[in-house]
Amino acid sequence: MELGTYLPYLVNRVGQRFISDITPVLSEAGVDIQSWRVLIALYQRGAQTVGALSDLTSINFSTLSRVLGRMEKKDLVRRVRDAEDARSFTVELTANGKSVTETILPQAAALEAKVTGDFSEAELAMLRQLLGKLYVGLSDYSEERDDRLAG
Repeated sequence: MELGTYLPYLVNRVGQRFISDITPVLSEAGVDIQSWRVLIALYQRGAQTVGALSDLTSINFSTLSRVLGRMEKKDLVRRVRDAEDARSFTVELTANGKSVTETILPQAAALEAKVTGDFSEAELAMLRQLLGKLYVGLSDYSEERDDRLAG
């Protein structure tokens, strides 16, 4: 196996580069990368249960709880207890969280547009489709592995 063609290496390398390039914008807005993932997920998808938000952001549940605590202190999100299940919370953006997201969003979009400028629309659509397919494959693999370990 060659490092330069090993998919986990390539995907991580691209992801880390995006994070490095967006971090100054996030820092200026007072948020970290995990908080940004939460903000954009809530902005685009609306209020979410903590479990659904964990799935959307790929942040494990215990880490997400700490991230949400920090975000509540900054008045970016609020957790609302479910009336039917006192153990369950829904997370929603505050007005401040929406404002911060709307400040970052154009800069994040500009970064994506800049780094994908040499891609045709078809290539970009294919890349997104293939990354989605790769993610589903990883999810299927994880479920199979969990089933083998449990059985």
